[in-house]
Amino acid sequence: MNRFVSTLLLLATIMFPFLLLSSGAVAQSRSEKVYTVPERQPEFPGGKAALSLYLAENIKIPGALVRKNYNTGPVAAKFIVDELGYVHDVRITMKPLDKKIEKGMQAFMTNIIAAVEKMPRWEPGEVGGKHVSVFYTLPIEVNMN
Repeated sequence: MNRFVSTLLLLATIMFPFLLLSSGAVAQSRSEKVYTVPERQPEFPGGKAALSLYLAENIKIPGALVRKNYNTGPVAAKFIVDELGYVHDVRITMKPLDKKIEKGMQAFMTNIIAAVEKMPRWEPGEVGGKHVSVFYTLPIEVNMN
C-alpha cells in the first residue's frame, strides 16, 4: 500500500506541471514588440505643458523630504505606452537612497508610480504609420522651492 501511495505521489509530482500548462493556468506574458526609438514618440494629451501640469498636480512630495529640503537628484519614470495609449509597467530610476531619508523616498516613488499609472490615455507612438508600443522615459524634476 505504501509503495502504491509513493508511486501515485511521484506520478502526481511529475504530471502536475504538465496539467497546469495544458489548462492555461500559467502567467501571461507580453510578447508584443516594444520600441525604444519609434518614428513618432507617444504624446500626453495636451502636450508637454499639460503633462507638466498633470505631474505637478498629482505627485505629492512627502513632508519628510520637504522639511529636510532633500535633493532627490535625477528621478525618472520609465514605462510602456502601448499601441492603444495606455500606460503600464511603470518603474522608477534614481540615485541610490540615503539611509536617513529612505522612508520618505519610498513614499515619493510610490506617489510617482500612482500618478503615472492613473494617467489618461496617451496618443500612441507610431512606426510605419501604425500605432506601436513604446518604452518611454519621463524625467521628473523635483523643485523644493
